[in-house]
Amino acid sequence: MELLIYVVLFILNIPIYKWIFRRIFDDVDDLKQSVKYSFTPDIISLFRRRFWKDQFGELKLSVFYFCCLLIFVIECVVVAKVIG
Repeated sequence: MELLIYVVLFILNIPIYKWIFRRIFDDVDDLKQSVKYSFTPDIISLFRRRFWKDQFGELKLSVFYFCCLLIFVIECVVVAKVIG
């Protein structure tokens, strides 16, 4: 039962995740670029002279993940306290 509640909570949060996405990334290509930078070793980015662009792309992706996860965890805690 709890798993179902968490799945529903995750699905209901999709508009919030989209709102966060629009605040952090310019478009889907910006997200793809950030994912690409996160898998590219820093030394390669340094030699390609994209080190700071790489770091900023990784930061944007990390902030997006962190915000979405933080919202979900806080809501799960609140729901668990209300139910329990």
